[in-house]
Amino acid sequence: MTRQRGFTLVELMVVIAILGLLASVLATSVVSKMKHATHELDKKTLQDLYNQLQMTAALDQKAKAMMVRGPLAEKRGREFFEACFKHKLFDTDMLGKMISHAGNDVTPDSRWLDEPEGTLPAFSCSWAAPQGNECLILMTLRGSNRRVVLSANSRNWFNFDDEVIVMWSDAETASYMTVQEAAAWGYTITPEQWKQPTELLGKTKPFDGVFD
Repeated sequence: MTRQRGFTLVELMVVIAILGLLASVLATSVVSKMKHATHELDKKTLQDLYNQLQMTAALDQKAKAMMVRGPLAEKRGREFFEACFKHKLFDTDMLGKMISHAGNDVTPDSRWLDEPEGTLPAFSCSWAAPQGNECLILMTLRGSNRRVVLSANSRNWFNFDDEVIVMWSDAETASYMTVQEAAAWGYTITPEQWKQPTELLGKTKPFDGVFD
């Protein structure tokens, strides 16, 4: 009777090592593709918000009046978005656009809209926004005068490592910017300042028009 030979310890270890290597390669590929997909999804999200602002300002005179001298005039950042929903400039289907999919923020529940004193939770807003009475002007700036109209807020600034998602006033699509690119375009932002978004948002060009 022939005795069947099993795996030796060395052979078993080699098989395990090969399987581990394959799993590592596969995991790296999956993570990379997921990161790219989230990267693109956040670009579309920010662009959709910007398009909504543009469309509202262009087509709705009542909404424009609210921004210039009405209840949105002095609202900025998260409070600006909150007022956009409260005063029906944004439909509730835009609530899903309020968060960065690369961060840890949570999509806001629409129930806060039904409460007289309801507010958009801070952890349900990932974006920095303009002040209402400056928004329309900000969106018209072109060329060397261009500014960031929407961007990641300070809590979501590092969602993509050293890149920050922005929507420029003269761009058709959202994009990602690095501090090196900012310097190349003539903005005086140091790497140290880049790591302190609260010192950039609302204070330093090209982020001087957007607020947390």
